Amino acid sequence: MSNRCSGGEVAPRLRTVQGGEPIRGPQTQKATIMSVPPEDDGRAAARTRFRIFTRRPRAGRRTGRAFQSLLAAGALAALGVSAGADSASAATARPAGPPITGVTWHQLTLINGWVSGQSQSPGDGIPAWTVRSGVVYLTGSVMQTSGTNGEFAVLPQAARPTHVLYMPVSVLGQGTHGWIIVYPSGAMYAMGNPYSAAQGFTGLAGISYPAKAMAMSTLSLENGWQSSDAQYGTGDPSYSVSNGMVYLSGSLNQPAGDIQVFGVLPSAARPAHTMYLSVYGFDGGTAELEIDTNGNMLAYEGGAQQYTSLAGVSFLVASAATNQLTLINGWQSAQPSYGTGDPSYSVSNGVVHLSGSLLQPPAPGDTQDFAVLPPAARPKYYLYINTEVSPPDSIAAAGDIVISPDGRVYSNSFPLSESEAFTSLAGISYPRGS
Repeated sequence: MSNRCSGGEVAPRLRTVQGGEPIRGPQTQKATIMSVPPEDDGRAAARTRFRIFTRRPRAGRRTGRAFQSLLAAGALAALGVSAGADSASAATARPAGPPITGVTWHQLTLINGWVSGQSQSPGDGIPAWTVRSGVVYLTGSVMQTSGTNGEFAVLPQAARPTHVLYMPVSVLGQGTHGWIIVYPSGAMYAMGNPYSAAQGFTGLAGISYPAKAMAMSTLSLENGWQSSDAQYGTGDPSYSVSNGMVYLSGSLNQPAGDIQVFGVLPSAARPAHTMYLSVYGFDGGTAELEIDTNGNMLAYEGGAQQYTSLAGVSFLVASAATNQLTLINGWQSAQPSYGTGDPSYSVSNGVVHLSGSLLQPPAPGDTQDFAVLPPAARPKYYLYINTEVSPPDSIAAAGDIVISPDGRVYSNSFPLSESEAFTSLAGISYPRGS
């Protein structure tokens, strides 16, 4: 089997899956053969369990606000999701908000049996891309209704990265992991563990990375950490500061030693508070990236020593102004415990940025909605964005932030106790109109 993709680039070691298609990513030498899923692989049932907003009223059945509210409340209850007392009516409201200007989305042409999530579940958004201020943004979602080829689209020249990118994403199911790979040729792959999780649902919202034109500065690595570019073509670990944002790229590994600090960001590229982010680790594992206010960057968990991707990581500079979110349903800021800043948002140049972290002390109800964004920060579609959950002093775990068009924001994980103990908003961004 060739280790080159359609664009001719060399791919990292492969793991064979059903149909002979490779899962491309930094992995163990020994290939693992995954079993072929049955015709009924449970995607529909799993999708109902995983996704909070699956059962929205159909257009022909919208007979009144009260009926819509009952449907929304019933859907949340059926999915095992508890919301606040006012969540049912809020889930069906679609405030128009101010007009969206300056963000032009370009629809992706899907291939190999991949289809738009919007076509299967209205409201999930059409897979699309845009370039804004030298940054590529993705949105929407995809599903694969036939075949097992993970390549779902090819980006045009304007949206292609300089190096291979590995970025975690939200996928179908409980306790699953997913990621996308973007090659300099523009080829885009959706992958998951298991692969059926990516086939059932792959969210593209919240994914961003520097376009080729953005100048990057190479990071000085320390404590035995070194670039993984030679093995995987992912670029040397680098950073850039542009329009009040810090962007990271590249990948690294630590052949020897056990000190987690791999580098120090310069003063201009440091965050206002400590950040904990979920990134792609070895073999698709969930690695944790910690960035401290003194510039120290640490990588751990999820096979981080063998491979840690910095692709897709971005955050506000320390001097950026933010607006604190009003938390609801018993959720509290995790700033006192972890120094991560209060949950906040900002809107800059048509892009919404979230920051801070939160937790929900044990209480009856286990409500997952924790805030409502103002109209200026609301998306057009439902967004499912991968994020770091579980306390920083425990094992790394990935969950999801779900943002609805009415501005309501949910924290989701399996089990729910992980996101209730800690949910990071660090590094989450999306253009208005996503």
